[in-house]
Amino acid sequence: MDYAITTAGTATVSELLSSLGVDPSGLKAVWVSLPAAAFVTPSGFDTQVEVAEGTVLRTYDAKNCMADALFNIVQELRFATECTCTFGHEGGYQIATILKDICSKKGKPGDLALMRDLAPVMVSQALCDEGKAIGRAVIQVLDAFADEIEAHITKKVCPAGSCRAFQTYHVLVSKCTGCGKCLKACQDDAILGKPKFVHVIVQKNCTQCNKCLEVCPEGAVVTAGADKPKTPPKPIPCKRK
Repeated sequence: MDYAITTAGTATVSELLSSLGVDPSGLKAVWVSLPAAAFVTPSGFDTQVEVAEGTVLRTYDAKNCMADALFNIVQELRFATECTCTFGHEGGYQIATILKDICSKKGKPGDLALMRDLAPVMVSQALCDEGKAIGRAVIQVLDAFADEIEAHITKKVCPAGSCRAFQTYHVLVSKCTGCGKCLKACQDDAILGKPKFVHVIVQKNCTQCNKCLEVCPEGAVVTAGADKPKTPPKPIPCKRK
């Protein structure tokens, strides 16, 4: 969630959160935009940061994917400047492309290492504040959340369950009545079922169009991230009539 700072000066992240009425418990990170351009985890909430009127403080909790969070920060910084220097403009583009691929299930094994190599050079060589800020943000996020981001590549999961490319659709046995509405809505032959039998989604055929979830009157269709509900491999008689 974004909060606008209305004063200028220096303050700790804890003080900023308190002034905004934000409970820090449950937060896993905070982004403070320029001039600080600092990505801070709870262990650093007592760190002093510089803020100006209009500075944005953004909070993240367990439901937020940090790969996606970093991608959004990089995109905002890229488009906030007209700088065309190699490391600010081209470096930012390369970082954004890597992160977009990671969040789209197209990440490659060397992506994190490439970002780690590029980020410090951006900090030292970019001519614009935004380019330097991108480099710092990448370093800070990778230092704190490398395992979470790496899981997108090596385990093909989004631990926070928020990246749509990694979400899967499932029919809950406890709620399905076998009405067949999801079966009719699916245009990809990704659902197995018949009347009064729990329907089953075939993951390899599912294109995540969301139609099954939209039409289910019982709320039996759900999405899942890393933690999947237990579902049968084939249709079984419904518990609910």
